Amino acid sequence: MKASPLLEQLPELLRDWIPPTASVAIASGQKYVAYHPGAVDLRIAPGEVVRPGSIADLVFSHRHRIESEVDSDVFGVPYYGLGYPLQSEQGIESAVAVILPPKSEERRQPLSYVVGKTGQVWRPISIQDIAYFESYEKKTWFYTKNGRFSTEHTLRALELHLPDEHFLRIHRSYIVHIRFIDSIERDDRSNLNVVMAVPNKTRLSVAQTYVRRVRTHLGF
Repeated sequence: MKASPLLEQLPELLRDWIPPTASVAIASGQKYVAYHPGAVDLRIAPGEVVRPGSIADLVFSHRHRIESEVDSDVFGVPYYGLGYPLQSEQGIESAVAVILPPKSEERRQPLSYVVGKTGQVWRPISIQDIAYFESYEKKTWFYTKNGRFSTEHTLRALELHLPDEHFLRIHRSYIVHIRFIDSIERDDRSNLNVVMAVPNKTRLSVAQTYVRRVRTHLGF
């Protein structure tokens, strides 16, 4: 479905009305037709299908104004979004999504250590010694050269408080410490895998949602 010229121009027309850091996405007929990147760049391409759980998807589902935090599972990066429904004279439904940094980022404090539990012992572990975090069987675990520990933090909370320059979300179940990455490889099915130096060259799969973010962040 070809978008109208007005829809394609909306991101530019809205620049005087929204924060300069905002990204703007326009969707029509369940596909994105225009995109203007901002501070939180979702790297949306015109013609890309609207993803489930995104602001545009919520607008199409509820048919009214939407204001919501969106988890990183959708685009590989968390964001706060505002969405507005539009309808043309021909009855074609469209959505405008304004994409902003997560509200929680305004008050986030970076972690310097995480308390881990093994048996009945709790230990504060420097984040510099943690190879990766994993969500498994409704618990959060992290791994060091000295073993595995459980923690009360969720991956969502950790993602907000770990330094971006050192830690990278690669899957809804994994956050890795970049300095502990041994290599990045493709398997027989061309899926991307991260091989961690600690522990024991563990292979972690990169979810398709996060592939673009991983490649951009690491520059390959």
